Amino acid sequence: MKKILALLLMCLSMQTLIAQEKEKSNFGLRAPQDPNTVPKSKSKTIDKALRVGPEVKSVTKVSEENEIIIQDNWTLIEEEKLRHTGFDISTADYNDDDWYTATVPGTVLTTLVNEGVYPDPYFGVYNTSIPEDLCRKNWWYRTTFSVPQTQGNSEKKYLILNGINYRAIVWVNGTKVGRLDGAFVTGKFDITALVQDNNTIAVQVLPPPNPGIPQEAHLADRGVNGGQLCMDGPTFISSEGWDWIPGIRDRNIGIWQDVRVRFEGGVSIENPFVVTDLDLPDLSKAKVNITSSFQNKSKDAKEVIVEAKIENKVVSKSFKIEGNSTEEIALSAEEFKELNFKNPRLWWPNGYGKPELYTLELSVKDKAGKQLDNKVIKFGIRELSFGLTVDAGEKQNARIEYNPLSDNTKDTYFLNNRKPRKVQPGVFVPSIAEGYSLDQFKKGEDAQLSPYLVIKVNGVKIFVKGGNWGMDDGMKRVSRERLEPYMKLHQDAHFNLIRNWTGESTEEEFYALCDEYGMMVWNDFWLSTQNHNLLPNDEVLFMNNAKEVVLKYRNHPSIVVWCPRNEGYAPESLETKLSTLVTKYDGTRFYQGNSRNLNLKSSGPWKYVKDPTYYADHKVGGFSSELGTTSIPTAESMRKMMAEEDLWPINDVWAYHDFHWGQEDYVDHLNELYGDATGIDDFCKKAQFINYNSHRNMFESWNSKLWNNTTGLLLWMTHPAWPSTVWQVYSWDYETFGSYYASKKGSEPIHIQRNVQNQQIEIANASQTALTKAVASVDVFDVYGKKLASDSYKVNVPKNQLTVVTTTDLAKNIDTIYLIRLTLRDKAKNIISINEYWEKSEEENFEVMNTLASVKLNVKELTANSKSRKFKISNTSNVPALNVKLNALSAATGEVILPAYFSDGYFALLPGESRIIDLDKLNLTEEIKIRVTGYNVSEGNVSPVF
Repeated sequence: MKKILALLLMCLSMQTLIAQEKEKSNFGLRAPQDPNTVPKSKSKTIDKALRVGPEVKSVTKVSEENEIIIQDNWTLIEEEKLRHTGFDISTADYNDDDWYTATVPGTVLTTLVNEGVYPDPYFGVYNTSIPEDLCRKNWWYRTTFSVPQTQGNSEKKYLILNGINYRAIVWVNGTKVGRLDGAFVTGKFDITALVQDNNTIAVQVLPPPNPGIPQEAHLADRGVNGGQLCMDGPTFISSEGWDWIPGIRDRNIGIWQDVRVRFEGGVSIENPFVVTDLDLPDLSKAKVNITSSFQNKSKDAKEVIVEAKIENKVVSKSFKIEGNSTEEIALSAEEFKELNFKNPRLWWPNGYGKPELYTLELSVKDKAGKQLDNKVIKFGIRELSFGLTVDAGEKQNARIEYNPLSDNTKDTYFLNNRKPRKVQPGVFVPSIAEGYSLDQFKKGEDAQLSPYLVIKVNGVKIFVKGGNWGMDDGMKRVSRERLEPYMKLHQDAHFNLIRNWTGESTEEEFYALCDEYGMMVWNDFWLSTQNHNLLPNDEVLFMNNAKEVVLKYRNHPSIVVWCPRNEGYAPESLETKLSTLVTKYDGTRFYQGNSRNLNLKSSGPWKYVKDPTYYADHKVGGFSSELGTTSIPTAESMRKMMAEEDLWPINDVWAYHDFHWGQEDYVDHLNELYGDATGIDDFCKKAQFINYNSHRNMFESWNSKLWNNTTGLLLWMTHPAWPSTVWQVYSWDYETFGSYYASKKGSEPIHIQRNVQNQQIEIANASQTALTKAVASVDVFDVYGKKLASDSYKVNVPKNQLTVVTTTDLAKNIDTIYLIRLTLRDKAKNIISINEYWEKSEEENFEVMNTLASVKLNVKELTANSKSRKFKISNTSNVPALNVKLNALSAATGEVILPAYFSDGYFALLPGESRIIDLDKLNLTEEIKIRVTGYNVSEGNVSPVF
């Protein structure tokens, strides 16, 4: 028998090895790293009480009418400390007094940090002091709950776990009720027969079987991206360590989503789906079609009524459901005139209109009117279509517009992604799948954009601007309160799409916030880089999680694309399953077979490029899903992430916080342009010039070819998962620095800019608003504020296209350092866009800026409105103020308030000039002061109390 088992194990191992050999795979470290290469801090102490980042307190979730959320009184302990079974632990008289007080939702490490067992891994290199065995042992969670009196007689009672990582075995009142497998499935367990007045839950959490060994980054080696953990997908694969985050010691295991007890009447609503269908191009009419499964868990047949209420519209339908069976019921616009909407409020991406949402209240009742179950669903009325290039038999490079609602008539996917054809270096097109023909699709009207992907919402081409989220938070602290400021920052920066890289941010609050803030979502599944990262061992587990994710989140209007993996195609064994899954269970979105090559521009570069013409000369064009560079935060934020001893000179602690991709070029160019940095404050001050120019340049390069073979740009990344020095536009603590304001400037819906290649002045209008009789002005000043040249131009600005204002270069013959200021005003003289460039001749640098006298600026509050406060910033000196930056301070404590949403930053104020800056009132509930800093702005320049 032992020989047979050994043979079976050997065969399974061989199958795994053969499968992995299909891709040249990164296994990661096979032994612990040489201790001499692990980065070390110069600080000799570790403060376990220190907490990095903003204080964000989660609001206790309010339970719905037919459920309770179990958030309090959880405890946690390592299984190795126990000598008891789930039967014992889940009984009422079990003593857990010596267990940790657990944070739920949260990971194991979240609890251990909150309990002071380990230091905050985000500070310095504290993470290296946390043991790796957290991800190699089982853990137990425990809590108790009581059933509300109003629900004591409910026919059915369910325990619901909305997300654990990686596996869980669940016990209630001494009985094992079931298990979960994978990070993204929901466990729903019938506990009707077990529930008492007082109840105990015990959850055994099992870690992923292949947690891998992280490689700690240092200046000489940034380490590898992931490793063995990819074999356990779906999970948070980046928590093994990537080049933008270190290995998280527990691999984010634990009860990371909320736990609920739900009370139902025997018939439950399962997987409701709302599909909205516009009469394109007419936007005045929309059909709302609702489908849902209804499950009868009792043995007897029931006569029931399903009711759908959308604002003041109510429809209902009676049906009979047999015992222990499931019925699929449709409420269609054809059957119910109430589901035909006239002049609907549409969901639009940010910058193209409001992201309007509706609320559907779906309920099922018995014949007497007693409610058996209900669901509340937020949805948006919008319709997606996609422009792309395909091959069809002998016909190549056919441009089609794919509308999933009208074109997808089968249960199989319409493209063959596994046999693409190369049309440019790094760019491929798919072919029409067998059984489909070009005649089924609308001919694309945008042949000039071939071969690149175009996303249309409500029939309007959306010029995509946004970025990747590698992970929302490295420790999966993902409450609405923590995530919403990041989403608000994205909205204010004029972004309109977030790529959920390898599905690391797959949770309800992420999608709900994207819905509310108008962020489209490109949603990956959990496969990473082809020919580099390992494939999942358990495809059944993978597909079970994938199906649940599609069913659970398909009502969110923000999701526009499903994609199988990062940088590559799904393996053949998963490609058909995933594309068929999306087609069958969604059918309203596009399945994009590859994140970097298929109808897309090949991604990168990811390191700093000092040549301002690089992107325009070499990389612009198409749709790029990844483009990134170094992004140093302010010195104030740097001090929050490492000890004072480690701040200067640049060292391995910086590298541990990701300062390794092209950092030599970044530092050399900074010193070359602005003079050698003398310390952390001087370095970070000068870095904001570099950050601003590089980030604005990326977006403006794409703007310069708006709809001319160019359709979208996603930064790698916009959002940091932890305190970082690269691939971010703001800090993890919500601070906005040069990279943010540059991205915000370059992504304006209507934006005036100077083309870096030919110096012509352009207006990129990526919106649905046109301007007539606008005026564009060009002013050139020397470094001391003296005007050298000036001109203005009357211009009409059509919507959603690029307009050339002038090809005249007013600065052509200037051989000194100068400032070009571009201003676009509408016919009422309101400023629509203002944009500034510091320029120089090739032989010069900007060191003369270091000789400018220090400036003190005046701050005056103007009349505030309901949403914002307005401040007038004035320069009454005879010296320009450079890179002017505002912060809000608490009047009581003097501490910086973050987040704070200012309308602009890192601009110049010339002698005698003023500028009005808006500060969003969101998050401001106290008296404040305004601190003004800048390249040559006096320290301590703080306003009176407002």
